[in-house]
Amino acid sequence: MRGWLVEEKGSARFVSDLPEPVLGTGELIVQVEAAAANFADRLLIDGKHQIRPRRPFVAGLEVAGTVIESDAVDHPVGSLVTGLVEPGSGCWAERCRCSPRDIMAVPPDLDPVDVVAINLNAQTVWIGLHHRAQVEPGEIVVVHAAAGGIGTMAVQLAVAAGARVFATCSATKMAVPRRLGAELVVDNRSDDWHRILAEAAPDGVDIVIDPVGGDLFERSLKLLRFEGRLVSVGFTSGVLPSMAANYALVKNLSLMGVFWEPYANHRRDVVERAAREIFQLCRAEALDPCVTVIDHLENALHRVDDVAAGRTTGKTVLVWGDQRRG
Repeated sequence: MRGWLVEEKGSARFVSDLPEPVLGTGELIVQVEAAAANFADRLLIDGKHQIRPRRPFVAGLEVAGTVIESDAVDHPVGSLVTGLVEPGSGCWAERCRCSPRDIMAVPPDLDPVDVVAINLNAQTVWIGLHHRAQVEPGEIVVVHAAAGGIGTMAVQLAVAAGARVFATCSATKMAVPRRLGAELVVDNRSDDWHRILAEAAPDGVDIVIDPVGGDLFERSLKLLRFEGRLVSVGFTSGVLPSMAANYALVKNLSLMGVFWEPYANHRRDVVERAAREIFQLCRAEALDPCVTVIDHLENALHRVDDVAAGRTTGKTVLVWGDQRRG
């Protein structure tokens, strides 16, 4: 079996002799049709992910594909599924082993490339906007890194919820969130991005969706109005920010973290509702997957380096074949 093997911290190599995944009790084996190249994959390879599997392990965290073996009642052989694989069990391979708790059934008419591009990013954002922040029509939502995988979903889902969206991203990518419905787009590498947003919303903003952390997080706190909500979904800057408790007290602010996997374990109802609404939007062509790169899995390491370096927009998807389904 072909795939990417991580034997040393910081590096991976493409091999053709990986052992086949072994079906465990209640589990399923998936034929990989599409896999994501995410910032988290680079962290896993580098040994910087919060979960650190014992090396050697197979890389790749996010998959869409067809069930070929199953001991899971809800996912029979032949069904299309998407979700996460256990770190180390890797989907940057021809086949991978999955747990039902981390996998969702997918309508068979959807393309695995679109599904893997949308599913987890959009679910994370949906949980942040609707379940955690309780977004209301007319509220102002600031989306940081709005041209990336999380950001493009955040812009679209906030617009779909009737919110006004202010977006930040690098100057070369500003057309992306603007095309997706952002009312105002600002270069987040400029010195005055914070002032521009503050002038556009003199009474403050309601919600900030932040996958970046660092300085963007800390300066965003000052943009929030009374009872504002900051939703933290990652730290692509590599800098873990902090929030002074007295500042939260004075303005009655809420800091909300959203990490998908614990929701799959503890609030399956929330995950399933998010998936239903997202798949409905996708089938109605009301949610753009924003797939900007589709490449062969043999090139996975190059593609994930592009993602980690911020050289991409939208989602990067890896496939074994040259064609999408259908």
